Amino acid sequence: MSEKTESISYLQAIAISVGAIIGWGAYVMPGDLFLPQSQLLGSSVAIIIGTLAIYMVARAYINLLTQTPENESGGIYWIEKYINRKHAYIYGWGVTIGYISIIALNISAVALLLRYLLPSGLQLGYLYTIAGWEVYASEVFLCSAAIILFSYINLKGVRVGAKIQLYIALFMILSVTALFFASLWMTPTSQAFLPTDMSSSSITSLAWLPILAVMPWAYVGFETTPQISKAISDSKTKTKSIILISLIAGVLFYFLINYFTALNMSFDYQAIKDSHWATGEGIDNRIGSIGIWLLSIAMIGSIMSGINGFILSSVKLLESMGDTSLLPSVFTDKHNQFSKQKTVILICLVCLLSPWLGRNYLLDIVTMASLGITVGFAYVTTADLINERKKKQAGLLNYLSVLISAVFISLLLLPFSPAALSFNAYVLLGFFILLGAIGYKRIAINPNVNPNVNPDIN
Repeated sequence: MSEKTESISYLQAIAISVGAIIGWGAYVMPGDLFLPQSQLLGSSVAIIIGTLAIYMVARAYINLLTQTPENESGGIYWIEKYINRKHAYIYGWGVTIGYISIIALNISAVALLLRYLLPSGLQLGYLYTIAGWEVYASEVFLCSAAIILFSYINLKGVRVGAKIQLYIALFMILSVTALFFASLWMTPTSQAFLPTDMSSSSITSLAWLPILAVMPWAYVGFETTPQISKAISDSKTKTKSIILISLIAGVLFYFLINYFTALNMSFDYQAIKDSHWATGEGIDNRIGSIGIWLLSIAMIGSIMSGINGFILSSVKLLESMGDTSLLPSVFTDKHNQFSKQKTVILICLVCLLSPWLGRNYLLDIVTMASLGITVGFAYVTTADLINERKKKQAGLLNYLSVLISAVFISLLLLPFSPAALSFNAYVLLGFFILLGAIGYKRIAINPNVNPNVNPDIN
């Protein structure tokens, strides 16, 4: 595969990062959590605070990217250089599981959306019920087809996947923007565009804290930029702007969808709470069937961009692990096209299990995997702090970014947290920790598997 085929443009890199951030959750969280929990004012404050917190973490990525050699990329290089090899493996293992789990959850959202849009008669071939979710052969087929399609796209090379991602992201942005202005246009002049009861109690009561707790996972995707940085054809210095632009796009998306959900439901927060899908119901009531189909197509775009973006990023992350002999070269040899194909196929095969697990069980997997990604945040911020301390340039913001990462992890692990892991998630976490430990012993530091590794390294 030529270097040209592997390169992607600046805009394509932005599309990958934005598409990874704006998943299907952006269309359901306003009605399920944001507005019922803290109304428009409180949820808006939570989004702002959460975005600023994520930006503090992102500063570490930006700082390290500006100091990374052109032939290196991402967290694997940083963790191995500034901490050690073992922790680089832990980072790579945790983030990879997180990425693949998010692919799986996006796949499950395809089935969820199909159930909303299509008649129940198209749910064909009932198979079984798992964790309260009925699994149908027709949905398994369609979800599997989506996985195979985007795996095939990425088999054609990074550039092809990135080009598709750009088209999807542009359509997604245009659709949401059109829905926002259509909501304003269709609102009668007699109705205010802002609620009259913007009470400060939605802020002072701290009801917005559960919203803040989910912000790390609302913005999962910005950190994909380091994984693909070697493939970006423009100057590496532009990668820092890719992260900033993706965060700005993310906060605008969340604000727009949160606002027009409240507007279209006439700021009736009880009705929003009682609705199965407030964003869709509001669009349907205000704009009609054209609006609901446009919203659904935008959601499909977000789901597909999430699948494609995280497949692409997973491939690049595994390649980085292979470059440092943390994985056997049989899957990650950058000079062997077939090795790259096997990496994509491996990710595809793992993801093909997801449609058979049902949606409810997958939620436990994803919450568990969220810990892997937030641990990734902690590793990168720590690596940045160590680097700055060595240069005697460490400041308050460096320490603050590490602290914020620790808070995000605590929100998952503390039992009283609104985002605490379930018992099933803890069981899965233990399983993947054991599997990762075996992998490290049998693969990462085994000279019989990895001939380039020093067996004395631990």
